[in-house]
Amino acid sequence: MGYYIGEPYWGNGYMTNAIKQVCEYVFENTDIIRIFAEPFAHNKASCRALEKAGFQYEGTLRSNAVKCGSIVDMKMYALVRE
Repeated sequence: MGYYIGEPYWGNGYMTNAIKQVCEYVFENTDIIRIFAEPFAHNKASCRALEKAGFQYEGTLRSNAVKCGSIVDMKMYALVRE
């Protein structure tokens, strides 16, 4: 899962709500059993939105991406169909 929300909308719960709704739709309408997301490790707000939507932290992917010329870690989160 990937997402982006403009800065004027941060901190209002919009992203958590959107994540929940998309995941609910996917699990109800497909045979997908696992949805995962890999936010940048330093993006605490994105990690928190996933956690509030029910995603579980599974680990850190060290040196997993290049952002603005720097090598950065990412975190692995997943939501598994119940």
